[in-house]
Amino acid sequence: MFSSKKLMFVFGAVIIASMILSACAGQPVVETVVVTEVVEVAGTPEVIEKVITATPAPEVEEPPAAEGEGPIMAEEGLIPCNPIPELAFNADGAQMVALRSSAQVARVPQAQPAKPVLAPVQQASDVYKVGVFEDVTTVNFWAANGPDNTVWNSYMMAPPMFMYELTNKYFTFVPQVAAVATPDPLVEEGEFWVTEIPIRQDITWSDGTPFTAADVAFTANAVLDLGLISGNWQQWYDANFLDRLEAMDEYTVKYYYHTKPGLGRHEYGALQAPILSAAYWAPFVEEALVPLNELGDGASDEDVAAATAAAHDILFAVVPDGEPTAGSYLFEGWEPGAFLENSANPDWFQTGLAVEQWANGAYRDSEGLEVGTPEGDVETAYTRGPNAGAAIYTIYGSQDAAILALKDGEVDFVINPLGLQRGLADQIRTDPNLTVIENSVNGFRYLSFNNRRRPMNDCAFRQAVAVLIDKEFVTQTILQGQAFPFYSFVAEGNTAWYNPDINKLGEGLSREERTNLAVAILEGAGYTWEGDVKPTWDAENRQVTPAGRLIMPDGTPVPPLTMPAPSPGYDPLRSTFAIWIETWLNEFGIPLEAQLAGFNVIVPIIFTDQNFDMYILGWSLDLFPTSLLDFFSEEQAAQDGNNAGGYINPEFEASASALLTCETFEVCREEAFKAQAILSEELPYVVLFDTGIIEAFRSASVEYPFTEGLSGLQYSHQTGAIQDAVVVR
Repeated sequence: MFSSKKLMFVFGAVIIASMILSACAGQPVVETVVVTEVVEVAGTPEVIEKVITATPAPEVEEPPAAEGEGPIMAEEGLIPCNPIPELAFNADGAQMVALRSSAQVARVPQAQPAKPVLAPVQQASDVYKVGVFEDVTTVNFWAANGPDNTVWNSYMMAPPMFMYELTNKYFTFVPQVAAVATPDPLVEEGEFWVTEIPIRQDITWSDGTPFTAADVAFTANAVLDLGLISGNWQQWYDANFLDRLEAMDEYTVKYYYHTKPGLGRHEYGALQAPILSAAYWAPFVEEALVPLNELGDGASDEDVAAATAAAHDILFAVVPDGEPTAGSYLFEGWEPGAFLENSANPDWFQTGLAVEQWANGAYRDSEGLEVGTPEGDVETAYTRGPNAGAAIYTIYGSQDAAILALKDGEVDFVINPLGLQRGLADQIRTDPNLTVIENSVNGFRYLSFNNRRRPMNDCAFRQAVAVLIDKEFVTQTILQGQAFPFYSFVAEGNTAWYNPDINKLGEGLSREERTNLAVAILEGAGYTWEGDVKPTWDAENRQVTPAGRLIMPDGTPVPPLTMPAPSPGYDPLRSTFAIWIETWLNEFGIPLEAQLAGFNVIVPIIFTDQNFDMYILGWSLDLFPTSLLDFFSEEQAAQDGNNAGGYINPEFEASASALLTCETFEVCREEAFKAQAILSEELPYVVLFDTGIIEAFRSASVEYPFTEGLSGLQYSHQTGAIQDAVVVR
């Protein structure tokens, strides 16, 4: 998540002025960036300064504009792509653009004190103390992985149970609840594809009741009955394949698929899905199902949709009290804006399990389980805990405050999905009590379009925007190498699935070349400019001459557009990109406002309200690339769905859907490459950048069994596995 660099003579000075961070009053953030460029004009260095101010986001309480009101121009369907203009070659005959291929949610504004207002219950010396700078949005597991699906929820909530899981570091497929190393293959039984899996008989819920096959079947069937698809639920239990689960006896589960699934929906879907307590949740699910059960025969699609939404609202509104869990840590308490605490599970069935792993992914444990063939010496060995009495997540107001707490010994580790800023990392490298580590990542930050509105539904418009965004300039010159430009929808570090031969539209172009190519793309699609004032390159002053308002092919001016994006207090990298994108598009005649706000403010605007024209966020990805479909499928183009931008393309869907049915690595890889090629041409997202993940921990107080791995230690926190193995000194 890497591209080539273009050398520019620039003093990359980024000065953030007038930062008004969100507080209890919900103040917006206003950011001004001053960029000083030193350019060569007629052989003489000349200084150019640009002052750019982003527009703050509106107050959260402001209701979204109704469909069809104001400047919003609703549109049905996508306008297909045209061939890239021949202008892709410059005067010297060199190719200007390389075409390399064929073909998470809060309900309230963030308002967090710099330090917790209440003390956690646990204060023992064996507490694992973690600093974070965003709160969970709910402790309701259904909502936390549905419309409130944020990475912070996965970091901090007590881990659930799974039939199978992926090991730390090497991601080897091993059993957790299942009593067999690998499940029997699916076989035909009448009109279904089925397999039976026995489960362990030594697991208990925290209320002392046994963990049984009924819990496994209940969770899956509840998801199917309620029609849950938002967040992670469809990836886990996909009704397009899974018909039901049945408890054949107390400790045997049978999976019934009406359509034979592939790796993405069986091994990497239902078999790695969470399992919740049937005894606790069944009454709540029964209550949630009432609107659906009350539907009469022949109910309209509209009535079904309304009843489904009502059912989801009922379930997501439940505030769990005394919910039994069975993972390595149990939920202890949450003080919103302050801290969340999980206590060690004294009955965790894997406590004391000795694990050995080899560099080729082979696995062996002290219960005799062996997966793969070990080669060479053991690379990683550790004993599962929990080795700490509790894990406490303290919420700080900013990354700076969390790092200060790390330096002061208040926390052992700081979780940061954005990566530690290099300047902060440099400040603590000399501290003998701290250790800084760097790893490659599996994710990306991106710009998305609302394809339900004009002109975002036009491929030519999206391609022109992609060309105008100079990722190399922002990452290397402005951000001084803290990020790297990104073009792919699969992380380059995920080598098994990354397609290196995709379109990388705009890669390495100068500002002049970008301007000329974007003009040619839009003119080829019928766009014009008000007063025929097209954007042009001013060679003497080394800048773009601002254009008149961009006019769409039907003669309508492009309306004012909005682009929610994270504030500098949450992610200065994305906010910097937002400001530059606003600048480049406005000088091109596209009236765009970058609206910077807190993360927990933006997410519901995008995924629930879907009231935006463009937005900037990021994804942490799974290893198996089903996200290629999950982010852009028609089924997910619904309220609270992952496809908030409403990109719908039957050709793409047919190709990407094969990722759910392919059964071998070779076939799945071919389909993943096809899907990446289509997305890189049609650009429902402009993938912007990512960072290698830089993390810091207090090595004087904690010891990890390993510190190397894709996406770093924070990635392992999402399953709870690294919390089991960490040793508190």
